[in-house]
Amino acid sequence: MGPAVTKSRDGNLELNILGAGEENWALARIFVDDVFIGNLSPTLPVLHLRNGRRTVRVELAGFKPWQQTVHILGDPNHQVLNAVLEKP
Repeated sequence: MGPAVTKSRDGNLELNILGAGEENWALARIFVDDVFIGNLSPTLPVLHLRNGRRTVRVELAGFKPWQQTVHILGDPNHQVLNAVLEKP
């Protein structure tokens, strides 16, 4: 099946992290299908993912982990996912 993240533009997902404050975006850890893929930038919050069903998880110290499953549709669709982080 291969990794969910791709360098091609199979599909894109804009991930917005809400509730943590912009200063904490760089500290949030992003996982796709249980694989750590890195951190997001508030100025470029787009993930390039392979088409299909993907589980996105956001972890940030001091907040409950956030997770949601989304079906990546692929080009020309631009999908947006808002991760609302909450304090425990």
